Amino acid sequence: MIPANQLTGVVLAGGHSRRMGRDKATLAHEGRPMWERQAGVLRAAGCDVIALVRQPGQAPLGLPDDVLLWHDPVADAGPLAGLHTALNHSRTLLVAVLAVDMPRIDAWWFQWLGTYCGSNIGAITTRPDGLHEPLAAIYPRTALEEITRRLASGADRSLHSLATELMQRHLLRSVPLPAHELWRVANWNTPEDRKD
Repeated sequence: MIPANQLTGVVLAGGHSRRMGRDKATLAHEGRPMWERQAGVLRAAGCDVIALVRQPGQAPLGLPDDVLLWHDPVADAGPLAGLHTALNHSRTLLVAVLAVDMPRIDAWWFQWLGTYCGSNIGAITTRPDGLHEPLAAIYPRTALEEITRRLASGADRSLHSLATELMQRHLLRSVPLPAHELWRVANWNTPEDRKD
Protein backbone atom coordinates (compact mmCIF):
# COMPACT_ATOMS: atom_id res chain seq x y z
CA MET A 1 0.00 0.00 0.00
CA ILE A 2 1.27 3.45 -0.89
CA PRO A 3 1.66 5.64 2.23
CA ALA A 4 -0.69 8.60 2.68
CA ASN A 5 0.34 11.89 1.09
CA GLN A 6 2.42 10.08 -1.54
CA LEU A 7 -0.23 9.60 -4.22
CA THR A 8 -2.00 12.21 -6.34
CA GLY A 9 -5.23 11.21 -8.06
CA VAL A 10 -6.06 12.61 -11.49
CA VAL A 11 -9.24 12.19 -13.54
CA LEU A 12 -8.59 12.59 -17.26
CA ALA A 13 -11.66 14.43 -18.56
CA GLY A 14 -10.39 16.36 -21.57
CA GLY A 15 -11.71 14.31 -24.47
CA HIS A 16 -14.09 15.67 -27.10
CA SER A 17 -16.60 12.83 -26.55
CA ARG A 18 -17.61 12.92 -30.23
CA ARG A 19 -18.98 9.37 -30.32
CA MET A 20 -20.87 9.90 -27.06
CA GLY A 21 -22.36 13.15 -28.34
CA ARG A 22 -21.87 14.99 -25.04
CA ASP A 23 -19.22 15.62 -22.42
CA LYS A 24 -18.58 12.31 -20.65
CA ALA A 25 -17.57 14.13 -17.48
CA THR A 26 -21.18 15.25 -17.02
CA LEU A 27 -22.84 11.87 -17.65
CA ALA A 28 -24.84 10.70 -14.66
CA HIS A 29 -23.82 7.45 -12.99
CA GLU A 30 -24.76 6.21 -9.54
CA GLY A 31 -26.64 9.47 -8.96
CA ARG A 32 -23.80 11.86 -9.72
CA PRO A 33 -21.74 13.08 -12.67
CA MET A 34 -18.90 10.82 -13.77
CA TRP A 35 -16.17 13.33 -12.87
CA GLU A 36 -17.45 13.35 -9.29
CA ARG A 37 -17.75 9.57 -9.15
CA GLN A 38 -14.17 9.12 -10.41
CA ALA A 39 -12.80 11.74 -8.01
CA GLY A 40 -14.51 9.84 -5.20
CA VAL A 41 -12.88 6.58 -6.31
CA LEU A 42 -9.44 8.17 -6.21
CA ARG A 43 -10.06 9.75 -2.82
CA ALA A 44 -11.27 6.44 -1.39
CA ALA A 45 -8.14 4.80 -2.80
CA GLY A 46 -5.98 7.05 -0.61
CA CYS A 47 -5.16 9.97 -2.90
CA ASP A 48 -4.67 13.10 -0.83
CA VAL A 49 -4.73 15.54 -3.78
CA ILE A 50 -7.41 15.13 -6.46
CA ALA A 51 -7.40 16.96 -9.80
CA LEU A 52 -9.26 16.92 -13.09
CA VAL A 53 -7.42 17.49 -16.35
CA ARG A 54 -9.43 19.30 -19.04
CA GLN A 55 -8.63 21.10 -22.26
CA PRO A 56 -8.82 24.91 -22.28
CA GLY A 57 -12.24 26.07 -23.36
CA GLN A 58 -14.16 23.04 -22.13
CA ALA A 59 -17.28 23.77 -20.13
CA PRO A 60 -16.71 24.41 -16.42
CA LEU A 61 -17.91 21.65 -14.11
CA GLY A 62 -18.47 23.53 -10.86
CA LEU A 63 -15.73 21.69 -9.00
CA PRO A 64 -15.56 21.91 -5.20
CA ASP A 65 -12.57 23.58 -3.56
CA ASP A 66 -10.93 20.25 -2.75
CA VAL A 67 -10.76 19.18 -6.44
CA LEU A 68 -8.17 21.00 -8.54
CA LEU A 69 -8.54 21.83 -12.23
CA TRP A 70 -5.50 21.49 -14.49
CA HIS A 71 -5.51 22.27 -18.23
CA ASP A 72 -3.64 20.53 -21.04
CA PRO A 73 -1.04 22.91 -22.50
CA VAL A 74 -1.09 20.98 -25.78
CA ALA A 75 -4.50 20.99 -27.48
CA ASP A 76 -5.86 17.91 -29.25
CA ALA A 77 -2.92 15.68 -28.31
CA GLY A 78 -5.12 13.05 -26.72
CA PRO A 79 -4.61 11.34 -23.37
CA LEU A 80 -0.82 11.62 -23.63
CA ALA A 81 -1.20 15.38 -23.07
CA GLY A 82 -3.49 14.74 -20.12
CA LEU A 83 -0.95 12.39 -18.60
CA HIS A 84 1.78 14.97 -19.17
CA THR A 85 -0.29 17.59 -17.36
CA ALA A 86 -0.99 15.21 -14.47
CA LEU A 87 2.66 14.34 -13.91
CA ASN A 88 3.89 17.88 -14.49
CA HIS A 89 1.57 19.38 -11.85
CA SER A 90 1.85 16.61 -9.29
CA ARG A 91 4.08 17.07 -6.27
CA THR A 92 4.02 13.39 -5.31
CA LEU A 93 6.26 10.68 -6.74
CA LEU A 94 3.29 8.61 -7.91
CA VAL A 95 0.10 9.62 -9.73
CA ALA A 96 -3.03 7.49 -10.04
CA VAL A 97 -4.68 8.24 -13.38
CA LEU A 98 -8.30 7.36 -14.14
CA ALA A 99 -10.23 8.09 -17.32
CA VAL A 100 -13.58 9.76 -16.75
CA ASP A 101 -15.37 7.13 -18.85
CA MET A 102 -14.47 3.98 -16.88
CA PRO A 103 -17.44 3.42 -14.55
CA ARG A 104 -16.39 0.04 -13.15
CA ILE A 105 -13.03 0.99 -11.70
CA ASP A 106 -13.26 1.30 -7.92
CA ALA A 107 -10.97 2.20 -5.04
CA TRP A 108 -9.87 -1.42 -4.68
CA TRP A 109 -8.31 -1.25 -8.17
CA PHE A 110 -5.80 1.42 -7.18
CA GLN A 111 -5.16 -0.10 -3.76
CA TRP A 112 -4.35 -3.38 -5.54
CA LEU A 113 -2.07 -1.69 -8.10
CA GLY A 114 -0.43 0.24 -5.28
CA THR A 115 0.95 -2.98 -3.81
CA TYR A 116 3.11 -3.35 -6.93
CA CYS A 117 4.53 0.19 -6.84
CA GLY A 118 7.86 1.45 -5.56
CA SER A 119 8.83 5.05 -4.82
CA ASN A 120 9.75 5.59 -8.48
CA ILE A 121 7.96 2.64 -10.06
CA GLY A 122 4.33 2.69 -11.09
CA ALA A 123 2.00 -0.16 -12.02
CA ILE A 124 -0.23 -0.93 -14.98
CA THR A 125 -2.38 -3.94 -15.77
CA THR A 126 -1.81 -6.13 -18.79
CA ARG A 127 -4.71 -8.10 -20.26
CA PRO A 128 -4.50 -11.73 -21.39
CA ASP A 129 -4.22 -10.47 -25.01
CA GLY A 130 -1.11 -8.47 -24.11
CA LEU A 131 -2.73 -5.03 -24.19
CA HIS A 132 -2.13 -2.64 -21.31
CA GLU A 133 -4.73 -0.55 -19.48
CA PRO A 134 -3.04 2.89 -19.45
CA LEU A 135 -6.05 4.95 -18.35
CA ALA A 136 -6.48 3.25 -14.98
CA ALA A 137 -2.87 3.03 -13.84
CA ILE A 138 -0.34 4.49 -11.44
CA TYR A 139 2.56 6.37 -13.04
CA PRO A 140 5.81 7.62 -11.51
CA ARG A 141 6.71 11.27 -12.03
CA THR A 142 9.97 10.06 -13.52
CA ALA A 143 7.96 9.09 -16.63
CA LEU A 144 7.50 12.80 -17.37
CA GLU A 145 10.74 13.06 -19.36
CA GLU A 146 9.70 10.39 -21.87
CA ILE A 147 6.17 11.78 -22.17
CA THR A 148 7.52 15.29 -22.76
CA ARG A 149 9.83 13.94 -25.47
CA ARG A 150 6.94 12.19 -27.23
CA LEU A 151 4.73 15.27 -27.13
CA ALA A 152 7.50 17.51 -28.44
CA SER A 153 8.36 15.19 -31.31
CA GLY A 154 4.73 14.67 -32.28
CA ALA A 155 5.67 11.12 -33.20
CA ASP A 156 4.24 8.20 -31.24
CA ARG A 157 1.49 9.39 -28.90
CA SER A 158 0.14 5.92 -28.17
CA LEU A 159 -0.22 5.20 -24.45
CA HIS A 160 0.26 1.48 -25.13
CA SER A 161 3.62 2.19 -26.74
CA LEU A 162 4.50 4.52 -23.87
CA ALA A 163 3.64 1.84 -21.31
CA THR A 164 5.87 -0.68 -23.08
CA GLU A 165 8.76 1.82 -23.12
CA LEU A 166 8.30 2.65 -19.43
CA MET A 167 8.27 -1.04 -18.53
CA GLN A 168 11.52 -1.55 -20.45
CA ARG A 169 13.01 1.30 -18.40
CA HIS A 170 11.73 -0.28 -15.18
CA LEU A 171 9.49 2.69 -14.43
CA LEU A 172 6.28 0.65 -14.69
CA ARG A 173 5.49 -2.85 -13.47
CA SER A 174 3.14 -4.96 -15.53
CA VAL A 175 0.41 -6.58 -13.42
CA PRO A 176 -1.48 -9.43 -15.12
CA LEU A 177 -5.22 -8.77 -15.31
CA PRO A 178 -7.07 -12.08 -15.05
CA ALA A 179 -9.69 -12.74 -17.73
CA HIS A 180 -12.45 -12.86 -15.11
CA GLU A 181 -11.63 -9.25 -14.14
CA LEU A 182 -11.83 -7.76 -17.66
CA TRP A 183 -15.30 -6.40 -16.89
CA ARG A 184 -13.64 -3.77 -14.69
CA VAL A 185 -11.91 -2.01 -17.59
CA ALA A 186 -14.99 -1.42 -19.75
CA ASN A 187 -15.44 2.19 -20.82
CA TRP A 188 -18.21 4.37 -22.21
CA ASN A 189 -17.52 5.53 -25.76
CA THR A 190 -21.05 5.62 -27.20
CA PRO A 191 -24.57 5.95 -25.74
CA GLU A 192 -25.02 2.21 -26.34
CA ASP A 193 -22.15 1.42 -23.98
CA ARG A 194 -24.19 2.81 -21.08
CA LYS A 195 -27.00 0.29 -21.58
CA ASP A 196 -25.19 -2.84 -20.39
